[in-house]
Amino acid sequence: MNSERIVLSLLKRLPDFIIRRMAGAPLEIDGNRLNANIQLLAKMAGTPEGDTDIEQMRANVRKSFLSLDGSLRRGVKKREMHIPGPAGDMRASVFEPAKTTDRDPAVLFFHQGGMVIMDADTCSGFCSELAAECNAKVISLDYRLCPENKFPAAIDDGMALWDYVQANALALGINPHRVALAGDSAGGLISAVMSQQLRDAGGIQPAAQVLAYPWVTTQIENTGSMASCSDVFPLTQETMTFFNLMAFPEDKNIDHAFANPLLNDNLSNLPPAIIGTAGFDPIRDQGNEYADRLKAAGNQVTHYCFSSLSHSFLAMGNVSVEIEQAGRQLARDLADIIS
Repeated sequence: MNSERIVLSLLKRLPDFIIRRMAGAPLEIDGNRLNANIQLLAKMAGTPEGDTDIEQMRANVRKSFLSLDGSLRRGVKKREMHIPGPAGDMRASVFEPAKTTDRDPAVLFFHQGGMVIMDADTCSGFCSELAAECNAKVISLDYRLCPENKFPAAIDDGMALWDYVQANALALGINPHRVALAGDSAGGLISAVMSQQLRDAGGIQPAAQVLAYPWVTTQIENTGSMASCSDVFPLTQETMTFFNLMAFPEDKNIDHAFANPLLNDNLSNLPPAIIGTAGFDPIRDQGNEYADRLKAAGNQVTHYCFSSLSHSFLAMGNVSVEIEQAGRQLARDLADIIS
C-alpha cells in the first residue's frame, strides 16, 4: 500500500470537525456543501500541471486514482479475462462474489474518463461492491479510447461485450436475462446508449441500467451547473472541453446520437434506471435532466443527487465514508432488481 493511500485511509476515519479544520472554510455551491474529505483532497492535490502527452496524462491519472479507490469487498475475487472485440482482443477485469453458481446475475461495467483516460481497474472498489451486494459476476471492460480510436469505438466494444456474454452465458455461469449495464461518467453514456440500442434491436434486454454522474450530451454550454461548478475538483469545464476535443476532433461526430442519449426523442420502454448524480459536478444538470426525462417517458427510475459529493466519487471510496455509503446504496438498489 503506497503512502498516499495510507494517509487518505487514516484521514477517512478522523472526525468530521477535524477534517473541516484542515480543509478550510466549507465550499458551498448551489445550496450544496462539499464533503469535507473531498475538499481536503482537492486542497492536497493543488492545481494539476497540464499534460501535453496523452500517455503521460493517463499514467499520472491512473496512479492518482489507485490511491483514491476503495478496497475490494471481503470475499470478492478479481481476475482478468480477454474476449474478442471489433478490433481484436479486449481486456476486462472480472469481480466474482464469494459464492457463485452457474446462473448468477451479471453487471457489465464501463469506466469513466471522457473516453480518453482511465481503464477497467479505475472503479475496482465499486465493482467489488456490486459483486458482493448483487451476488453477481461483474465484468469491467477496457474499451478502446480516443483519440487513437474514433468514436463510437467505445460503444461498439460495449455492444461486443454484451453479445459475447449473451452467446456464452452458460459457459460463464451467467443468467442471460439478469444482465445489467452500469457505468460512471463516460461509462454512464455507454450504458445509456447501449440500453437504447438494445431496446431498438429487440431480443433479451438489460435487466437494469446504473448511471453514475452520467455524461449524456456533448453540449456543454456555460449555464447551470456547467457554470456554477466550472472549476470544482476533480472535473472542470476545461477538462470537459478537452475530452470533447479528444473524442470529437474538429467536432466530428459531436452531434452523433450515440454521443447524446439525452436528446433521443424516444426514451420509452428502457430498462429500470438507477441514477446517482453529484452536487459538485459541472454535468450534474444533464444527469438530473436525463433522470427526469426517463421518468416522464414512463420508465422505472430511482434517482439520487448526492449533494455533498463530486464527480468521480465511485472511484474515491478510500476518501470518505459518505462516498462508500453512496456506492453501497446504488449497489443495493441494483440488487433489488437483479438478485
